[in-house]
Amino acid sequence: MSDKSQDPGKKIVDAGAECAPMVLGIAAGIFLGDMMHRSARRPVAFALSVLGVAAIAPVVVDTVRDKVAGPNTRRGTQRTLRSIREGAGAPARDIDFVEEELEQVYAG
Repeated sequence: MSDKSQDPGKKIVDAGAECAPMVLGIAAGIFLGDMMHRSARRPVAFALSVLGVAAIAPVVVDTVRDKVAGPNTRRGTQRTLRSIREGAGAPARDIDFVEEELEQVYAG
């Protein structure tokens, strides 16, 4: 499905789902910031940052992959054509028996 034909409401929901981990991490950081001792804040902040990056990494990877080799790029078009040419559709069938039957029909 093309992004151009996608419903704008669905785009907003998708964007919200992508940003949710970041928002939760920020909220946890703000909430825990004043409750913790100063020496304990840095490790917790670092851990929350790592979790936020890990949560958002799949979205970033998918976006970059789509920009580099998506269906609307030259590389994506070449990949699609190659898969069509190499028989990504129906598997090859053995039809040697047809030739034998035709020889029998036309020989006699």
